[in-house]
Amino acid sequence: MKRRTAILLLAATLMTLCLTGCRKTCTCIKNNGTSHTFTAEEVKKQNGSCQAMKYMYSDGTYDPMVSYYSVCEWD
Repeated sequence: MKRRTAILLLAATLMTLCLTGCRKTCTCIKNNGTSHTFTAEEVKKQNGSCQAMKYMYSDGTYDPMVSYYSVCEWD
């Protein structure tokens, strides 16, 4: 009985992680205090790193020499 409960608990935990992991977003705060959110797919398509999205403007232009945002972090 304990083993069955442990397996069910593990399965529920893994399912929760799978469902929540797919919805994470990269939120970047602009230098003026406003923010822009990128989906995980957008991040992967552009650079693969949320931190590198500092150089990606919300209209899709990218310049590694200009930081459009002060910080970008996963939510």
